[in-house]
Amino acid sequence: MQSKVDAVGAGTYEGFASHLNGVFDVRVGSGTVEMTLVQATKGKARDWEGLRKEPFSLIFKCANPVVLPQKTYPFERPGFGKMEIFIVPVGRERDGIVYQAVFN
Repeated sequence: MQSKVDAVGAGTYEGFASHLNGVFDVRVGSGTVEMTLVQATKGKARDWEGLRKEPFSLIFKCANPVVLPQKTYPFERPGFGKMEIFIVPVGRERDGIVYQAVFN
């Protein structure tokens, strides 16, 4: 899900939670759209094949009415850094499109 992380802790629940309600610039083609991180939910930690997994999910909202296809996009925010995140459109609300990212 994540392939590039420039900021320490950016790929963790805590790294994202500290930017809750923050606006991220998301590169789409030659331009950008803004997405607001509106929810960060921590999953149940578990051990898997000798590794400790601490899953979490994120919900972003985008005021742009055009639904972006599910795929990996570069996200950037001051104080967060840059990170490629796989997002999936999961709904449409009056004020925009809702996207989800899941980190296992």
